[in-house]
Amino acid sequence: MSPRDVAAILFGGMLLYVTVRVFQSPLRWALRAAINGLFGLGALWVWDQLFKSHGWAVGLNPVTGATIGVLGPPGFVLVVLVRLWRL
Repeated sequence: MSPRDVAAILFGGMLLYVTVRVFQSPLRWALRAAINGLFGLGALWVWDQLFKSHGWAVGLNPVTGATIGVLGPPGFVLVVLVRLWRL
C-alpha cells in the first residue's frame, strides 16, 4: 500500500467519524419520534376500539402518528380533543 492509499483511508475514516458524530443526535431524535409515533398509533387504535360505538373514533393516519410521536402524551390528548371538538 502506498502512502497515498493510507492517507486516503485515514481521511475517509475521519470523514465517516465526523459524519456519524454530526448526525447522531438528529438520528436518535428521529428514531425516538418514530417509536413514540408507533406507540401513539397503538394507543389511538385502543381508543378507537373502546369509543367507536360512542362516535368518538379518531383516524389512524401518518399525521396523527407524527403528532403523537413528536409531542408524546400531550399530542395524544391534543389529537383526541381536536377530534372531539370537531364533532
